[in-house]
Amino acid sequence: MVTNFYLASSIMREPGIIVGPIAKILGLVVNVLFNVVYGITQTNSLGITIILFTIFVRLLMIPIAYKQQESMFVMRKMQPEIQKLQEKYKGMLNDPEVQRKLTMEQQRIYRDHNYNMFGGCLPLLIQMPIFFGLYHVMRHPFVYIDTINTIYSQFSDSIIDCITSGNADALALFNQVCTLLHIDKGTDVDTSMFNFIINAIEPDQVKQFVSYVGSSKATDLYEQKTVIEGFLGLNLTETVGLSLDRKLILPILSGFTTWFSSWIMSRKVEKTMDPQMRTQQRVMNITMPLIMAWFTTSVPAGLGVYWITGNIFMIFQQLILTKHFELKEAAENSDRKEGKK
Repeated sequence: MVTNFYLASSIMREPGIIVGPIAKILGLVVNVLFNVVYGITQTNSLGITIILFTIFVRLLMIPIAYKQQESMFVMRKMQPEIQKLQEKYKGMLNDPEVQRKLTMEQQRIYRDHNYNMFGGCLPLLIQMPIFFGLYHVMRHPFVYIDTINTIYSQFSDSIIDCITSGNADALALFNQVCTLLHIDKGTDVDTSMFNFIINAIEPDQVKQFVSYVGSSKATDLYEQKTVIEGFLGLNLTETVGLSLDRKLILPILSGFTTWFSSWIMSRKVEKTMDPQMRTQQRVMNITMPLIMAWFTTSVPAGLGVYWITGNIFMIFQQLILTKHFELKEAAENSDRKEGKK
């Protein structure tokens, strides 16, 4: 144990009473998936685990996605009635009584079509807790994944032994790291605490610690850590940032796949919208991808992989469901025409 040093309270902060339990549940699932993947291949194992986890979550959400897509098609069928209603009260909406009548008649149309105007929000409401819970899993994978915890702990022990043995260079680097991380002074640092420090510092600083330890065991542990956390040349535990390097592909793909997914979902309904709603939808289709691209720069790369994989899954899912509802709508129209004859 390293005594009379520092403890980074900020980097060890708990995720909170709401996100914390979600992160623990997600961590259990990710741990099981990781053990399976790691047993097959150690290379890219964390990245493959994230992709499999994303597919697992999306498969569970298919019934909700079905309802959401169904809601979009119901909206398209209702739109002519809504437009007639708006035309009926055009120019009279300054009157509170007219507004009340319009609202009541719109509600009647919704009831007739069994339409829930909040149905489209449900997938997002479910996704956000998962997103924030997974943020903590990706930020500190060693807390939730047993294999990574073992590697981190052994690695931290080797560095702690090096510092306590009197290695001046290792001690100086440790003090430098603690200053950079704004770590509180005067608290004992054990292995579990040092894991957080290793996870928070720059890769070059980790390499320096390895060189100061100078043992083959420390080198092997560092290589295992790098191989597990690496995916297509990225370290999935590192924050993406805005540097002009290969990590920049994540916010670009995050923004593009978010836009493409939104466009596929709204392109059919948008044609039947009134001009004001169409403008709002188009603004949303532009701003949301930009927000997600910017947000991706501030989270671990693994979370970017999760979001992009989820969007790609949604794109194919929406194409299949759109085709399904188009065929269903065509069959209903055919039956209606046969009934009139």
